[in-house]
Amino acid sequence: MNQQSEEESELRIDTIDSSVREDLKLDWSNFAILFCSIIIASVGLNMDSSPVIIGAMLISPIMAPITGIGYSIGSGYTGLLKKSARLFAIELLIGIVASSIYFTLSPMKEASEQLMNRTSPTLWDVLIAFFGGIAGIIAASKKTPGNILPGVAIATALMPPLCTVGYGISQTNWQIIGGAAYLFLINAFFIALSALLGTIIFRLQSGQKLDIPLKNRVFTIVLAVIIIIPSMISASTIVKQSYVEAQLDQFVTGELSSVYVTKKDVSNNKITLSIIGNSISKTRLKSLKNDLDEYHLGGYSLKINQLTNGDYITTDAFNKYVKEQSSVKSSSSSETSLDKLQDKLMSSKYSDDIKDVYVGNMQDSKDEKHKVVVVKLTDTGKNDKDTLDKGIQKLVKKTISDSDVTVIYN
Repeated sequence: MNQQSEEESELRIDTIDSSVREDLKLDWSNFAILFCSIIIASVGLNMDSSPVIIGAMLISPIMAPITGIGYSIGSGYTGLLKKSARLFAIELLIGIVASSIYFTLSPMKEASEQLMNRTSPTLWDVLIAFFGGIAGIIAASKKTPGNILPGVAIATALMPPLCTVGYGISQTNWQIIGGAAYLFLINAFFIALSALLGTIIFRLQSGQKLDIPLKNRVFTIVLAVIIIIPSMISASTIVKQSYVEAQLDQFVTGELSSVYVTKKDVSNNKITLSIIGNSISKTRLKSLKNDLDEYHLGGYSLKINQLTNGDYITTDAFNKYVKEQSSVKSSSSSETSLDKLQDKLMSSKYSDDIKDVYVGNMQDSKDEKHKVVVVKLTDTGKNDKDTLDKGIQKLVKKTISDSDVTVIYN
């Protein structure tokens, strides 16, 4: 029984060896495929398209030399290690140059969410790379790996951070370059490490003697620890940030249900809330600060930006509220009561007093929707605001009689 098990292990080692060597091809077709996959991944990152990015990862050959490095170290094949490292260096250079050229020529310079997601590596990325690499070396031991290798290619995600490095270079943004390069390093190192461990396990099962020098083992362990530490710190920061955001949502829901919070910002132990609604008095603000302890936010200071000044909204608040916040939008082509009101207010009757009108719905902390009309007044309109307001309020009641409407002036 043991002899049969050893023969199976020997067969697996032979299968891994042939699989690894077959994928290590230093030819133009391999590099052309990599170049194409880099451009496809860059387009996907630029356009914020996950399906395109996944497609690029499936056709990319960049994982082969990384697995080859781990296998070579575990098997003691110096020649194969040099070939794997050379191929990896060439593919790395092609990837960085191709993505840098693409993002330099691309008219879309703003960093998409997909790009920014590749700049903050965490401990979870370490786990994904490590276990993805284990799955990869197991797949290499099978004659028919099935869908394991495509799944590993998607999970370990080597292409996106490499392309993000190219984006950072095109924008000369060292923070993006550093974060993406670190994520790529995590993925590459732990894929190689898992391939190394998998090779060792298969060799031990087959009864082969390990000949890895002690200094190499110690170096590998120390390097793994050094690479892991920053990702653990990053993961801790993200967990803390998520917890604070959840507690802040509870605080807003429980203590500020009578106003609409348009923006929440947490930085440097300071919470800043921008609100529209009833004014917050100094006494109420002091009470809110004391209430932070109940939501485990006692270590934070609280600042509230009142966007409305009476029934006026400040210019800065107006720009943020109307142009940046998704809760209030210009009307659509559908004929609604708000659309009709907007059309009437923008008619020639009010042309001397009203410069622009924005209408929409906003949702408060209780998920209740309220109709909002933001009126941008001309200088003439501001001078005769009281008279103008009476006429607008009558028009609002006449046009929209089924619900309350908040009218805000700028």
